[in-house]
Amino acid sequence: MSEIITSSLIELGQWFRPYQYQCALAIIATILVIFGNDLNNVVKQLVRKQHFVIRTIIFIVVCAVGYGLITVWLTELLSLQLAKIPNLYIIPVVSVIFIGLGLYAQKQRHI
Repeated sequence: MSEIITSSLIELGQWFRPYQYQCALAIIATILVIFGNDLNNVVKQLVRKQHFVIRTIIFIVVCAVGYGLITVWLTELLSLQLAKIPNLYIIPVVSVIFIGLGLYAQKQRHI
């Protein structure tokens, strides 16, 4: 029985590898959705006394450039880290990450 589970996990891990980058992107996007409001609130607090035009420019830079760079850079970094996980463990690890994010989102009432 254990050998069947092990071989199935290895096969699933091999199947998963071509989709590793997309999975990393999904994880990073989920994290940004969960914590994006908190990041925006921090930025609001830092620039709240600035002129409207300055606040608008900073908001555009943070959202367009900041979130874009964070997404690209962290996705690549996470994808490289996922590549280090053996095929046997990649599916359980990714599943635990998504379950953990889902539980955290539920606890914070994002869902």
